Amino acid sequence: MKSKMVGLFAVVMMALMVAGFAYAHWTETITISGTVTTGTFNLEPSADIEILSPTDKNVATVSSDITDDTVSYTIENAFPCLTVRAKFDLHNDGSVPAGLYKWTVTYDGTTVTIFDAENMGDSIISPAMTEEEVEQALKTYVETTLGLGNYVEVEIDFEGSNFWQIDSCQEPHVYITLHFLEDLPEGASCSFTMTLEYRNWNEVGYL
Repeated sequence: MKSKMVGLFAVVMMALMVAGFAYAHWTETITISGTVTTGTFNLEPSADIEILSPTDKNVATVSSDITDDTVSYTIENAFPCLTVRAKFDLHNDGSVPAGLYKWTVTYDGTTVTIFDAENMGDSIISPAMTEEEVEQALKTYVETTLGLGNYVEVEIDFEGSNFWQIDSCQEPHVYITLHFLEDLPEGASCSFTMTLEYRNWNEVGYL
């Protein structure tokens, strides 16, 4: 009888052991979560214009205005030997760097491409140029290509600013000085439209 009880006990213990291996186990759960936020892309222009000389008489008037992303400069009652200076700033209020993609100027009904990231070979300026070369190329475009050299002398100064890539919180600027010459015609009117197109810097292809 004792041997039968021992045998029964052994069977029960083995059954419990098997049951324990079958149903008891250690567990650890790994949870992975993720969050994606997008950056912001926002360029804010600012502008100013002033008369450098002569300043003793209030003959000419100058003004600048910004409506949304459109900057306007106005010079009224210009005359020979008048010198004015315009300033243009572009502040990156966003969190993503901006790269210049296209720059066009429309004058006298004709649109000319100053810079095109898709066609830099036919552009007037390029990122490979030095600052002085860019300034001279733009001066030549206004005075020679547009044929305004008989009426106005142009000086452009970027003062080390980089308009090709504008990082967050950067604010490049440029000064444009116009000196009206003796051959300036009376009663004339001249207007132009300049368009700058920026994209996130990694999409322009040259940065």
